Amino acid sequence: MRKIYFRADASATIGYGHFIRTLALADMLKDDFDCTFFTCHPTSYQVSEMEKVCPFIPLQEEAHYDEFLSHLQGDEIVVLDNYFFTTDYQRAIKQKGCRLVCIDDRHDKHYVADVVINHGQTNSALFDVEPYTRLCLGSDWALLRRPFLEAVKRESISSDRIEKVAVCFGGSDIHDITGYFVNQVLRFCTVNSITAVVGDAYTSHSSCVQDSRLVYRSRLTAQEMADLFCDSDLVICSASSVCMEALACGAGVAAGWYVNNQKEFYMNLKESDSIIPLGNLLDKHSSTILDSGSKLPIKPKIVNGMAFILQNYRNIFNEL
Repeated sequence: MRKIYFRADASATIGYGHFIRTLALADMLKDDFDCTFFTCHPTSYQVSEMEKVCPFIPLQEEAHYDEFLSHLQGDEIVVLDNYFFTTDYQRAIKQKGCRLVCIDDRHDKHYVADVVINHGQTNSALFDVEPYTRLCLGSDWALLRRPFLEAVKRESISSDRIEKVAVCFGGSDIHDITGYFVNQVLRFCTVNSITAVVGDAYTSHSSCVQDSRLVYRSRLTAQEMADLFCDSDLVICSASSVCMEALACGAGVAAGWYVNNQKEFYMNLKESDSIIPLGNLLDKHSSTILDSGSKLPIKPKIVNGMAFILQNYRNIFNEL
């Protein structure tokens, strides 16, 4: 089988988004290709997740650029996902003879890749690419883990009232956006339950988090996250992969942004009426939630099912 080498990292500093979505792509392709994942200093969580999908090779962070290049023989398809992979590094991979796929968020560089994937953007005019580069844009190319793709075919919960809420900002959440919205929901919404999904490093700075309706959860599997979102009337999150996961599950979503690479995706979701817009999440005056008794105005499923997306990716990689 043709080899695919996946290259993405994760850490408390850069987050886990690049790693999770690239591994999701590996999971989609593992039955048709010989997949290997490359990552720097993997945590025990990363190791356990990679072991479910494909073999992996750890890289030394101080030498990872050259070390990864040394593994290339020229007959591989390479998938890169991070902001620090420059145009010159893309060229170095292409000069080895490899086919190249880049996963993009910010379209902030020239791409010489054969394929560029951005599941949060649909405007091809924003991309600086070679004439041969294929752009795979929008939710038809959603990089979601299998439980979320399978959730698309589930029947959505029928209530349009906000009774079950999930809050998910992940990681260490140093600004305690989680605590802010937990308090917003408790104060202004009539709800039966709130589930706050947090990372191991999370410490709530809020003085008002004691409530029988509130539970904190961490280290959830993808299946547990999908089950939670499918059972929630409203998911409050950032405009990130988590947002697309919640939309795939058919939940109503209230989302905002707090880092620049989320803003463009947020604006696209807002303009398409796919979310309840919260604006800049660090500006607490603009980040308002619904009043008590409010109904959800929107609850779309904007993501196609697993069979559709799997076939898209199998086709594009087979063409490579």
